[in-house]
Amino acid sequence: MSILHELNSNLDDVLAENKGGVKVNAEPLSQFVNTKLTAKLNRQLEEPLIVASNCLPSWSEDLARLYPFLFPFETRHLFLQSTSLGYSRSMTRWQNAQSTSDSRHDRYRDERPFLGRLQRQKVRLSRSRILESAIKVMELYGSSASVLEVEYFEEVGTGLGPTLEFYSTVSKEFSKKKTKLWRENESYDNDEYAFGKRGLFPAPMSEDQANDENGQRVLHLYKMLGKFVARSMLDSRIIDISFNPTFFRIGDGSATVTPSLGAVGSVDHDLANSLKLLKQFASAKRAIQEDGTLTAAQKVQAASEIEIAGAHVEDLGLDFTLPGYPHIELQPNGADIHVTIDNVGLYVQQVIEFTLGRGVQKQVDAFRAGFSQVFPYSALKAFTPDELVMLFGRVDEDWSLETLMDSIKADHGYNLDSKSVRNLLQTMSELDAPARRDFLQFVTGSPKLPIGGFKSLTPMFTVVCKPSEAPFTSDDYLPSVMTCVNYLKMPDYSSLEVLRKRLHVAINEGQGAFHLS
Repeated sequence: MSILHELNSNLDDVLAENKGGVKVNAEPLSQFVNTKLTAKLNRQLEEPLIVASNCLPSWSEDLARLYPFLFPFETRHLFLQSTSLGYSRSMTRWQNAQSTSDSRHDRYRDERPFLGRLQRQKVRLSRSRILESAIKVMELYGSSASVLEVEYFEEVGTGLGPTLEFYSTVSKEFSKKKTKLWRENESYDNDEYAFGKRGLFPAPMSEDQANDENGQRVLHLYKMLGKFVARSMLDSRIIDISFNPTFFRIGDGSATVTPSLGAVGSVDHDLANSLKLLKQFASAKRAIQEDGTLTAAQKVQAASEIEIAGAHVEDLGLDFTLPGYPHIELQPNGADIHVTIDNVGLYVQQVIEFTLGRGVQKQVDAFRAGFSQVFPYSALKAFTPDELVMLFGRVDEDWSLETLMDSIKADHGYNLDSKSVRNLLQTMSELDAPARRDFLQFVTGSPKLPIGGFKSLTPMFTVVCKPSEAPFTSDDYLPSVMTCVNYLKMPDYSSLEVLRKRLHVAINEGQGAFHLS
């Protein structure tokens, strides 16, 4: 089943060359889930003393780590939180779940001891040097068991809001082109941020580059990025980095399906198409070599006449350097070695291997080393590459009116039938993707929702009525927020249009600082 699951998950690599000629549909991953084992594992994870004392039966750890496809994502996420993030966090999460699910107010509840109380580590940063400050914080406190809380110099804001904003801002800093961490072949020239259609993937580095000063800086950044990502998981913070799923498949020797031409397509679509064309030359040459009816001289003659798309391979003027990176040689003196019909197969093989292997292995290793300083990277084996991408920031969010109605609380002068609340929900449901990010940044401090969407926001997103004082009316006021508790204080506006205008002004003016409202 494990092999079938790997093949099913990576059909692009299994059928890289002849995908068009084979009709194969990937099965949904839910087909592999075993409901009885899932129920059994969930029951084990509901026993806090067994989890906290590391007494889980061996079958549960073996199956969850080696055969994770047997369980749905929610169960594996719970398993990770229960087994990899430490005693204090495990007990805190369990006790929080008890207090929210247990509606009985028995008189002894307040007298119960709090088990595994979490320590808090406060740090104060300069907003103008956010990346350098973040790296310093990760070096000093990244591996600490305490919960990290961030505040900024010359700002009064403290607590959850500034902390969430710190994680989202640093995410953006790591995604900038100026860091030189990522491939930019699919980016827009004048954009500040690196972009990939399937997510960010490391820019390749030669051995010489990795050993020079700039290469060491890049590898250090990858190590700090790994630590930053692990820290966000440890403290349940939302980050906003769109990784390419192939990033999490590099260098994993246990994989049944190794990344190949199909994976190159997810990293650089144009390069993959070019390599497929070159592979046709290699296939045609191999067919001639295997033809037993031809003499050696005839084989040489036939090979020299191979044409694909009206051209000989020599006409393409290629040499043994990495496409898009002419300073990176695929082998010693590669710039002086021309690609011919005799070595085109080797060229394709080396480009794939460098793009997905040698050229990025050091970066991936540095990321994993940084991550493992917080908690073991091996714990992520419970998730597929696509799920890890979702965990670390790229996820489809549900902003439908029905979901918003179910996930938002109206209080202090409002209820869900109030005109202004209805207008707010309608406005939110009609926001486009960039406006959603700005709205969430304004209200919660993070541009992304947690896994589970609005229903998973803690505390619950609450909208309350902001009173007006004469001679002003409600329409004269802007909405304000308390990001630490996801609290929107909104005047009772006279119309939908006024609400939209005032909210737009507040969002644009309220970004990038935490002051008293």
